[in-house]
Amino acid sequence: MTESKGSEAPWDFKDIERETLKFLESRGSIKAALLHKLENHFCSPEFGISKELLHFCLFKMFRERTIEIIIPELFREKFRPSTLNELEYLKDGTYFTRRYTKFKSKNLNEYKQNDYYFDSRNINYSNDLLVVKWIEHLKLLLRKIKEINKKIIIFNPIDSNPINIYENKFGGDYSLSNIPFYVEKKKIYNKLIIPLKNQAVNVAIIQAYHKRHACFYIPLISSILKTIEYIQDHKEDIIDFENVLQDYILKFAYQCIEFVKSDYIEIEPNSLRWESFLNYFELPIKILDYDFKSIKFHGRTFENYQFLKICIYIEKEYSDIINKLKSLGYEEFSDENYDDFIAIGSSVEIYYPCSTIEHIYFLSKYICFYCLFILFSHSFEYLQKIKPKIKFINKEKAIYKNFLPVIDTLFDVHGDKIPKKLIFKYYTYNPDELEVIYNHFLINAVKDIEKKMYKYFRFRSSLR
Repeated sequence: MTESKGSEAPWDFKDIERETLKFLESRGSIKAALLHKLENHFCSPEFGISKELLHFCLFKMFRERTIEIIIPELFREKFRPSTLNELEYLKDGTYFTRRYTKFKSKNLNEYKQNDYYFDSRNINYSNDLLVVKWIEHLKLLLRKIKEINKKIIIFNPIDSNPINIYENKFGGDYSLSNIPFYVEKKKIYNKLIIPLKNQAVNVAIIQAYHKRHACFYIPLISSILKTIEYIQDHKEDIIDFENVLQDYILKFAYQCIEFVKSDYIEIEPNSLRWESFLNYFELPIKILDYDFKSIKFHGRTFENYQFLKICIYIEKEYSDIINKLKSLGYEEFSDENYDDFIAIGSSVEIYYPCSTIEHIYFLSKYICFYCLFILFSHSFEYLQKIKPKIKFINKEKAIYKNFLPVIDTLFDVHGDKIPKKLIFKYYTYNPDELEVIYNHFLINAVKDIEKKMYKYFRFRSSLR
């Protein structure tokens, strides 16, 4: 089966197989993508491949075991107005809350594989009839069920970190230190009032984000979160409850960190992605460590203690700049020094409760870049000296301020003072209350922050 490349030779199976594996390879340490991402990529004008041909090639790759196809338990997330009472930081009233509902379709009833809806890793490939049957069923789902392509994960397991959701034991190389921690809640006497129409705008932003940008981590981590909530609700019925819960928390933490690393820590230079700013301009500012130190679950809400460690590498001869940074509160990480370069930076402890993957993604991103751009600001004279061709101007010292609408609102920060400990202001474990607060202060600011950073970086990269 072939399709025209415009004026070029037609696409054939080998072309699409090669490009698909190349696309998955670029996804980070877990080589996976949602089907809708592949459709957006290959069915764009640049490639001009039809969905029919793409699906044909993907199913052929599945039969030949070049890729795996994974569908977690199928559920939708919907927002509905609900009355919330006895809230800590919000006035009692009506709020949009997230609810999970099962996919409803007569086409789903016949097939189900254990806890996954479908997992090609468990298929008996010696039974060709069974494989064909599943392919026909998946084709039927794509024809009949709207947005099922946003639940189907295409995975290349070769040299990839694992995908684990419902397995009995976590299969990756990752550990949590589980350091005990306690956070004292701050009292806020004037409770927040957020009109329903404002909430509706924020919900629309989340839904638009899902529609345009959601990646495979969203259904993956949401499925783990949903399972953790179930385990806690049924702990009396679960043998070895504590170890089972801890294993799922480990899976959750691992996938969250992989999400963060793939999307803005290990990101390749890209003039369309402002998150690649430091790599794009080859600046010697790095994230040395970003990880969970401990996580405690309270139903759907996860309370986490995170650790961020950043630095800039400065040549020894610039002792005046090294001393200036130390006087501001930065420290030397001698185990990171190399050749004639000194690693100067800071460690940040971060504490906040959260109940959804979208919020932890955007919040962790803005915390990281807030800290990185404060270091950028304090090291500005050094960067001007070692990167004269970039021609940084003094106005750029204040890029960190773009993140203040979120960081200053949700944490106590003070201008360009080096953050050492960030503690969330609205420390409630109520997942519905938390979601409304995050939507109001975080999601409402996302569009503006992303637009500012994108416009700035596009302009900056065009001058290179």
